[in-house]
Amino acid sequence: MQPQNALDDLRAIRQIMERARRSSDGFGGWFMVLWGAIWLVGFTGTHFLVRINRALSVNWLWMFLDTLGVLLSIYLGIRMGQRARTRSSSLWLPILLWWLALAAFDGVLIWKLRLYTEGLNFAFLMVLTIALGYIQFGLFTHWAISVIGLFIGLLAVVMATWLPESFNLGVAFLGGGALIGGGIGFLRQGE
Repeated sequence: MQPQNALDDLRAIRQIMERARRSSDGFGGWFMVLWGAIWLVGFTGTHFLVRINRALSVNWLWMFLDTLGVLLSIYLGIRMGQRARTRSSSLWLPILLWWLALAAFDGVLIWKLRLYTEGLNFAFLMVLTIALGYIQFGLFTHWAISVIGLFIGLLAVVMATWLPESFNLGVAFLGGGALIGGGIGFLRQGE
């Protein structure tokens, strides 16, 4: 590869990263607060529903919360597009599709590995995939998002390995709290 080609490639990568940063126009923090709140409610609810032998209700809880989260994320994406000062705001749809693709891969793994019968392993896989998504997303937007993803991934490993009975509460309060706190930090930074 010629030095000039390498420099051109680096410039293109920087432009993509800058476009992704600008596309959020302050809404990135709202996405993190939204999903942090969903995690807080969902994993806390899961913990208590399992404790009172209502494990089947967990599916309904998450179906409602995930649907609500996706709908509110779409709403935020549309609002982002309407308020954006740049044309780069059209990135919200590919970002949404990227997250949905991660969820689809998880669905295949859950089905093929039959994890739907094992609550902790199912939740562990989902949290690790989401943590990976934040790590990857942060590489193109802001390093702090990658740090939050890394924290959530490490938290999931520690909780699943050494405190499995408290996995849901740990992810609810520490993982959800990290998302909410990070989101508020980004919102304050954007003001």
